[in-house]
Amino acid sequence: MTTTEGTVLVGVENWPAAAASVSWAVEQAYRDGRDVDLIHVVSVSSLDTPPGFRAGAASGLEQAHGTIVLSSAGRYAERCLDELSRAWEFAGRRRPAVTAAQRVGSVATALVDASGCASLLVLGSRGQGPLGSWTLGSVRRSVVKDARCPVVALCPGAGGVGRGVLVGIDGTSDSIPALEFAFDHAAQRSLPVTVLYCYQARGPQSPEDDRRLVAECVAGLRERHPDLHPQMRITAGSLARELAEQAQTMHMAVVGGSSGGVARHLLDHAHSVVTVVPAVARRADAVCL
Repeated sequence: MTTTEGTVLVGVENWPAAAASVSWAVEQAYRDGRDVDLIHVVSVSSLDTPPGFRAGAASGLEQAHGTIVLSSAGRYAERCLDELSRAWEFAGRRRPAVTAAQRVGSVATALVDASGCASLLVLGSRGQGPLGSWTLGSVRRSVVKDARCPVVALCPGAGGVGRGVLVGIDGTSDSIPALEFAFDHAAQRSLPVTVLYCYQARGPQSPEDDRRLVAECVAGLRERHPDLHPQMRITAGSLARELAEQAQTMHMAVVGGSSGGVARHLLDHAHSVVTVVPAVARRADAVCL
């Protein structure tokens, strides 16, 4: 499978556990004017190879299961598109195409490779799969750390409109892609946006220095989105803990990928849609259609 340039990519592990992530991704793709790629990865480990099977090869049963999962997800995506196409806000918009493909190998590697051409990578909620699920633990953390596009994770309790979009920043240039994503998403969905900065993110400064720093970070985005009136929250404490706590009442929480510990804490504790935005662009050598 080669990922279409700019597609919304959805990691589909099991069905119907992935229904929420497919639904969210399809709606976002419709809003963005992009297509949808569904990907299922059959994880292969030579340590788990049963007698009589070639090490590093997936069994026919595993691949058949993947085909069923993708078929179910694809039909559901088309039903979601049918429903969205009848909504007034999508009138006149191009209907996204939905494709599906299966890969065999390392789950994290396959998803990271595919993210090289995608505009978004959408993953499901933690805790929905079986023990060893690739939406849990080290696999999801590895994907979030190395992905070359924003990774959207639907954490438990996500899906409500909430009170808007919350973005956490550390005051460095690495926060700019996260700010841009948060402002664009808030403007697209007519949601308020809140910018959160914590003293400990960069060390002690005077309150005036903090306010000036945050104002400089959002200055250009105010011009790009004049209808947005961002709320600034400058507080002492841990950015990771403050984000996770304040995210409970938000539609989405956004953080930069360079804030590794903050992103991991948010993924483990938030109950909202969480987006981790990398500070680097897509790979120059990514293979796209």
